[in-house]
Amino acid sequence: MGEHGPARGTALSMALPLPLPTAGRQARIRTPLFLLGVAMALLAFIAMFAFGILFANRGLSGGQVTAVVAAQDIQAREPITASMLTVAHIPQAQLAPHAIVNLSDLDGATALVSIFKGQTITTNVVVSNPDEIPATQLAYLPIPQGYVAITIPTGELQGVGGYITPGDYINVIATANTDLFFSRPSRFTVRTVFTDVRVIRVGPPSVAPKQGQAVGVTGSLTVVLSQCDAAYLEWLLSNVTLKYVLLNYHDYATDSMSHPDPACPPTQAPPVVGPAAVDARWNFTKG
Repeated sequence: MGEHGPARGTALSMALPLPLPTAGRQARIRTPLFLLGVAMALLAFIAMFAFGILFANRGLSGGQVTAVVAAQDIQAREPITASMLTVAHIPQAQLAPHAIVNLSDLDGATALVSIFKGQTITTNVVVSNPDEIPATQLAYLPIPQGYVAITIPTGELQGVGGYITPGDYINVIATANTDLFFSRPSRFTVRTVFTDVRVIRVGPPSVAPKQGQAVGVTGSLTVVLSQCDAAYLEWLLSNVTLKYVLLNYHDYATDSMSHPDPACPPTQAPPVVGPAAVDARWNFTKG
């Protein structure tokens, strides 16, 4: 038995388990790995975010288009002028359907509904002819600021056979006897007294629904003039013979109201309109 004692001691010592690593050593190993994983995830997020911004900016810059937008609030049924509009650059993906991209496309247009500042102008919110506005929406006539509407008589021979329609422009021709201006010998002279007069209505309003554009002989035309010109026109209606000529639509001076006669300001009525004032303006006696 004495011979086997040392062998058993050796076997016991070899069977004992090795000592476990301490908690501090495990923590020292895991902490760098954790920090490395966090850093890699953060770098990946930053890289993807940067790529997203880069591609988004490329998409926006490559798809910019121009569009006409309102520079101020525009009321329904209000005639649209160039000062009410501006041009803005808009991403193509955000461009509204049927948006208007040229300012010239809105010459002579009228707002069909209220348009707010910054809103893109589209074809469904404007009309090229104020007479296209439904009668149920007409709260007032499309008279530009500073001007007045006046109704003048017409007929088949006087008014181009009834072919004048709302939105047309006419010239007014006057035939006068020089006796009106105390000029001898007595004779008739002809002068074109008004040019580029806009017609906004033909005949009286009708309660019946509109069926297309009204064409035919009527008894009156409603036109837009300055207050000063309206006073002169009233004198002419009472004293001379007037006739109207219809202009070709290519010759329409749609900006005529932007350049009023300096001798007859839009918002001022002349003190007295008589033979002397009329002859001084149109020189009937010098023909």
